[in-house]
Amino acid sequence: MRHHPLGHTRWLISGLLSSMVVLNYLDRVAISVAAPAIQESFHLNGTELGIVFSIYTYSYTLMQIPVGSLLDRFGVAWVTRLGMIVWSFLTVLMAFLQGKLILYIVRFLIGISSASAFPAASKATAAWFPPSERGLANSLFDSAAKFSNVLGAPLVAVLVTRFDWRIAFLTIGIINVLFTLLFWLYYENPDRHKRISKNELHYIQKHNTIPSENATHGMTLLLSTLFRNRKVWGLMIGFTGYGYTFNLLLTWMPTFFKDRFGMDIMSSGLLTAVPWLISTISGIAVGGWLVDSLLKKGYQATKVYHTIIIIGMCLGFVFLGAILTDQVAIAIICISIGLAGISATAPIGWSIAAEIAPAGSVSLLSSMVNLANNLFGGIIAVALTGYLLDATGSFTMSFIVAGIVLLVGLFFYIYVLGDIERIQIPGRKPKRGR
Repeated sequence: MRHHPLGHTRWLISGLLSSMVVLNYLDRVAISVAAPAIQESFHLNGTELGIVFSIYTYSYTLMQIPVGSLLDRFGVAWVTRLGMIVWSFLTVLMAFLQGKLILYIVRFLIGISSASAFPAASKATAAWFPPSERGLANSLFDSAAKFSNVLGAPLVAVLVTRFDWRIAFLTIGIINVLFTLLFWLYYENPDRHKRISKNELHYIQKHNTIPSENATHGMTLLLSTLFRNRKVWGLMIGFTGYGYTFNLLLTWMPTFFKDRFGMDIMSSGLLTAVPWLISTISGIAVGGWLVDSLLKKGYQATKVYHTIIIIGMCLGFVFLGAILTDQVAIAIICISIGLAGISATAPIGWSIAAEIAPAGSVSLLSSMVNLANNLFGGIIAVALTGYLLDATGSFTMSFIVAGIVLLVGLFFYIYVLGDIERIQIPGRKPKRGR
């Protein structure tokens, strides 16, 4: 019998989603690396700079549940296309801003338009990949957020140093426009994609445990069911343990190196890329490849996920060593180990969301996880760090708070989330998870 190749369209889709997340995060990387220049340009103090960082996340977070509902109702393709058109335009607009108020407003609008990126990537990955491949696929788009720092931090540092911060945002905006055209032309659901082979489509549909792309229940019932379920809270708060430290370092790491070690924008931008490269590799190798390998060998999903989460989050505490040393090399090592540890747990969070979400609500649950992550990590972590920096003159207290949140997240992951089983809508026949 002749062997028919399976095809690789799903992995091209994974690459497309990962590229989307890289570009989604380039804006945040640019704000982080260019922060000292933006602060000088607009005459901002530490608290006002914290607002610039966090106001984006206010709107991004507020949009999570609405955008999750839109994705489950209208699908990934159209919601994401429209979001990318708007955020590309606004990123270009950043290069021409004058005045604090308009800076705040544009950052707020960029948050709204880019809110669909992670829920869309999570939903698309759940539709395109069976559980045995989903860990690697999730790790690719999740690690793209870290890899954006590897690409973006040096790029923005060079553009800011050789030109200015406005040229950096103009460059990123133009790249976004070009990518939007590519996404528009190539992305579609598996059953409607023009380039997928029959064998690959059959493989996806045969092995995928996600029963439906579109919501089959009303929003009120879905939200009521999810918010009253302890597994949802275990996942949401558990993921926040990772997200608080991640967002703190994403936003403030270049400023931390500048303030503590007296580094300039170019040096801190280049140095920042090192921990993010290591965390990218960790997310893909451990949170993706290793998890998939263990599941394919027959290990129970709950045990695999819990083991990686415990080890990863415990390694995460090593980042606290950066506030205990006066040597920049040791600080980089500590932050790299900590980021690598927590980054290994992040793809697992997205995999758990896909496996426990009721039928037709993968985007909604992913959005709820992202809402909690950005409420505590994106808003509170970023703004509180700016406040504590002004109040204490150092990052010490901010890092300690992040360590406490990491500990709380570990507790919720292990003791509140429990076994990985699909949540049932009242009145439907239960379906056991793996």
